[in-house]
Amino acid sequence: MGDLEGRVAVVTGGARGIGLGCCECLSAAGASVVVADIDGAEAEKGAGRLPGPALAVEHDVRRAESSEALVRATQEKFGRVDVLVNNAGVGPKPTPVQDLTEEEWDRVMDVNARGVFLTTRAFVPPLIAQKSGRIINISSIVGQSGFGMVIQYVASKFAVTGMTQSLAHELAPHNITVNSIHPGILVTDLHSAVVTAFSSLMGQEEQATWDWFMSRIPLQRFQTPKDIGEMAAFLASDRAQNITGASFNVDGGWEMH
Repeated sequence: MGDLEGRVAVVTGGARGIGLGCCECLSAAGASVVVADIDGAEAEKGAGRLPGPALAVEHDVRRAESSEALVRATQEKFGRVDVLVNNAGVGPKPTPVQDLTEEEWDRVMDVNARGVFLTTRAFVPPLIAQKSGRIINISSIVGQSGFGMVIQYVASKFAVTGMTQSLAHELAPHNITVNSIHPGILVTDLHSAVVTAFSSLMGQEEQATWDWFMSRIPLQRFQTPKDIGEMAAFLASDRAQNITGASFNVDGGWEMH
């Protein structure tokens, strides 16, 4: 019997990368999992890979009505919701600040920050009603310390960290915990695109950029979606019932605070 037997978990951006890693670990721990993703077809594929009960829902975190529909679909299928993993996000287009457009700023903030707000707002009422719940927000190592050329992404991930702490205070009286996970460098489509862009900006080979990132990691390995998923499964469980407002770096030692 898994730690999450009988629980229902919703993961935004759950069709690939970190999101799918979270879905797989939550399902392996016994949870029924809702794979929510803007790509409905990929969400269906992801749900089909899980070992336990699963539901795929097309969800756009930028739209309030989509979040409300996601809550309804989850309750209609499983009757309740216990865990929300706010994972959906977009990567930045590395750019010197003087060249950064308002459109690029808005694109990143709209998904990475506003999307967390809208989805969380929709799920809080049922969590309050049942007097229990877990909210797990996926931030980043750059949601702890800044990094050049990606001010829009850094701002969005610091926003996630701040929302986590604020919500932890606000929702504690309802027995709802709120924590954030801060992934390091992963070899996913999102991270690979950023490495490609950084390499072009710096005029160097992509392998040199990957090597530089690796040199910053004490454990000398990149992280995997499963690494992040295992932390999410722990925070969703009763073993983490006395943890809230905390930030967890899963980054091989890049950040040490």
